[in-house]
Amino acid sequence: MTTTTTKKSAKRVYAGQSESERVHERRERFLEAGLEIFGRHGMRGATVRKLCKEAGLTERYFYESFTDTEDLYCAVYNGQISSLTQRFLSELPSLPEPLEDRIRVCLQLYFSLMRDDRMVRVLYIESMVGSDRVNEILHGIVRAQSSLAETMLKVDNPDLKLSADFIEAMSAAINGACSATAVQWMLSGYKIPQETLVESLKLVVLGTMRELKAAYGVGF
Repeated sequence: MTTTTTKKSAKRVYAGQSESERVHERRERFLEAGLEIFGRHGMRGATVRKLCKEAGLTERYFYESFTDTEDLYCAVYNGQISSLTQRFLSELPSLPEPLEDRIRVCLQLYFSLMRDDRMVRVLYIESMVGSDRVNEILHGIVRAQSSLAETMLKVDNPDLKLSADFIEAMSAAINGACSATAVQWMLSGYKIPQETLVESLKLVVLGTMRELKAAYGVGF
């Protein structure tokens, strides 16, 4: 009797949505609220009460999906990184053939996305002031980004053979240059023309690629 009742409850549909669908929808609302609160007030300024008010949900539903504000921050961070990665991967098939043009297109896309100051704060500012638990989680996510750098490199060099450590270090160097520029751009109120940023960072990336060719015989 109890088992039958439980199964019926699990499958019960309200307003055209199952319970699992409603849980997912509430979680998404908290992720949107997290981007807004963390992006505007930072991790230290984020409370469960603020997040619930922004999401239009109660604390009961917050703890349905997240253990605390740090847990939500990590989920927001991961979501933004995943979105950023997917945008770049979706552009790969349509990138222009000349290397300089491809670099320019990628940088234009990157800085267009960085015009959302909430994303900049979540990805590059708040991530620097997290707890040891947050830092450990974020470090794992950042390490995973090296696979994107490897994918981008192998577009031109399918037989490229470099160690994982080398690719990770090179990825960190390029990402660091871009992210530091994005942070300063945002903090200045986006005063520098985007095209200026693109052209300056293009020289950094292009120089790295040419040095890779000179040092390792990789053709471009």
